[in-house]
Order: sequence, then C-alpha cells, then structure tokens
Amino acid sequence: MTRVTFGTFSLDAPNAWTLSSIILAGPVDDTPGQGMLTTKAVQPFQRNLITTLEQVSAKETPESYVERQIQGLREANVPREQIGSNERVEIEGGHPALLTEQVIVGAGGERVRQMQLVVIKGGIAYTVIASHLDGASFERVRKEFRSMLLSFS
Repeated sequence: MTRVTFGTFSLDAPNAWTLSSIILAGPVDDTPGQGMLTTKAVQPFQRNLITTLEQVSAKETPESYVERQIQGLREANVPREQIGSNERVEIEGGHPALLTEQVIVGAGGERVRQMQLVVIKGGIAYTVIASHLDGASFERVRKEFRSMLLSFS
C-alpha cells in the first residue's frame, strides 16, 4: 500500500493506484457581471482550479499534449474557442510549460473561460486549469489565476 496525501486529504491505496485529479473550489460569484454571454438565466458560479495528472510517453511535449487534448474535444463536439496565442513559460525547476486560454461552452450554455498550464515532469503530464465565467468575471481574477498557475512546481 502507498499513502496518498494532499493537504489534509490522506488515505492508503494499492500501489497500482495513482493520484489523477485535484480540484480547488474558489468563492461563489453571485454577480457574474457584464460580459456573460448566454441566452439562459445566469446562475451563481464557483470559480475553480482543477489539476489532472496523466502518464505520457517520453517523447510527449506540452505542445503535443495540448494538441491531443484539443483533438479529443473536437471529436467529442465540445464547443471550444482559442483565445490569443499559446505562451511558452518555464516553471520552478526549469521545466518548460505551455500556458493557454480558451472558452468552453458549458451544458447550460454558459461561456466558461479557462487559463491552462501544461507541464510534463517525470513522465507525467500535469494540466492545471483555472476557470471562471467569460467576460468581466474572468477578467477580475485573471491576475490571480496567472499567479496561481505559474506558482506550480
């Protein structure tokens, strides 16, 4: 058995099990504000940060990994809009990473903007996604999201 620990979460798991997702819930935004583009009534939204971990081959790069993820979204017919250009960054330890931004349309028609960091370390692709409603709501937390993502190590 291996002890899996993350913050206050801790439990024993068989050796073949791996940690694959981490979700941080931010404060609920009761007033989405202007810029929220949807035809449906706006519900309160809880901004969030989700991290996924996936074993990848040694030849995988942040760019090839992101392209594979985008292809999967296309195949699943998930509406996705690229925002700006991808930005190459370096995180602690000198690991190259890719910072992207996109808008995904949720099941309720809401436009959710995501800032995403992808880094590959030790054969694991880490995808850290910070999400909030598109428009003014996202812009209010843009600096906070960027700071959180770039602090990943």
